[in-house]
Amino acid sequence: MDKCPRCRVEMKIDQDAYVRDDVIVLHQVERCPECGEIMLTEEQMDAFVEKLKRLNLWKEEYGIVKIRKNRPEYEKLVEISKTLAEKGVKLKIIEM
Repeated sequence: MDKCPRCRVEMKIDQDAYVRDDVIVLHQVERCPECGEIMLTEEQMDAFVEKLKRLNLWKEEYGIVKIRKNRPEYEKLVEISKTLAEKGVKLKIIEM
């Protein structure tokens, strides 16, 4: 099991809810029991995306970026996403 990038506590398997309008999609995630940080493994992300596609909820306009558990890399990606947002490009960070 992975460790939380914030507090280094071992992540636990949990459920999370994705809400879009009046639809709620439950999916499996890794959640930190200390700070609540959520991460998805590659397998969890693939299953989540497939579920969204089956429900016709997948939005292709988002760029999907997967990064590993590297805090400086994550912080750099957050800054990049803000810069892109100013230019009208939506970058959604979905995994760390």
